Amino acid sequence: MASVRLVDWLRRERDQRTGGGLYYNTQILFAYNSNHMEGSTLSPEQTAQLYDTGALLPNDGSDQIRADDVVETRNHFHALNWILDHADEPVDKTMVCTLHAILKRGTSQELDPDRNVGGYKILPNVINELVGVHTVLPADVPQAMEQVFAMYRELTDNPYAIAKAHWMFETTHPFSDGNGRIGRLIMFKELLRLDTVPVIVRDANKLLYTRGLSRFSDEPGYLVDTLLTERDYYQMLIDRLAPDRIRYSYVSQWDPDAVEERRDHRSIVNPFVKRNWTDDDIRSRGVTK
Repeated sequence: MASVRLVDWLRRERDQRTGGGLYYNTQILFAYNSNHMEGSTLSPEQTAQLYDTGALLPNDGSDQIRADDVVETRNHFHALNWILDHADEPVDKTMVCTLHAILKRGTSQELDPDRNVGGYKILPNVINELVGVHTVLPADVPQAMEQVFAMYRELTDNPYAIAKAHWMFETTHPFSDGNGRIGRLIMFKELLRLDTVPVIVRDANKLLYTRGLSRFSDEPGYLVDTLLTERDYYQMLIDRLAPDRIRYSYVSQWDPDAVEERRDHRSIVNPFVKRNWTDDDIRSRGVTK
């Protein structure tokens, strides 16, 4: 069989309902890890059950499962399918807001006006896992996201550029909730567009990943190398589950010294993040704590 694009292979396996293939494993791996990193109570086995049957099988009753965790896991399956069908389209506001609406559909947050599901945040928020990392205030999100979209439009298979675009999205934190999952879905989608090896960040590497995000301003190598490690893992899946069937390129090396020289050893900043929030500053932007 002639080699095909990765996104075409995943769509083909999806449409043919191939069991146990790359698409199936991508769905389970991505949904479990991305949701579990954000506090989901579902196990890998329960995630697979939910995908296979649409329901959870009874267990011994020792573990409580939150209803929103079940809904958001199923929604993540739908979100991945959606990005497979839109992989070659540019990332813009409509795309990220559509993904947010898909992820949060049917959850307890969907009808909460303060959550503004399917739209940018209207209240300031923080990244719970990243102490000392500020996010963009609601009034500044639209302008910040235009810069994020520009970074993705210009993206190439450059490990540093991939990490920086993802970091820029996460420090903007455009939504009330679900920013990590939406950001990782967008990163996966963009690497599909570039016909390279995508990223699924595994929960086992959550501490490395959050360290990479929190220290990216001064030490970008932590995040760059963590994402490369996860791309190596996904490359192994491609080569094991579809050997010699998929064509892709993969820049798996980068030059930290060249990056340092290019940025003249200065801290990397999200220009729309205010380092110190004050009550007056927040009130002046039409929001409340």
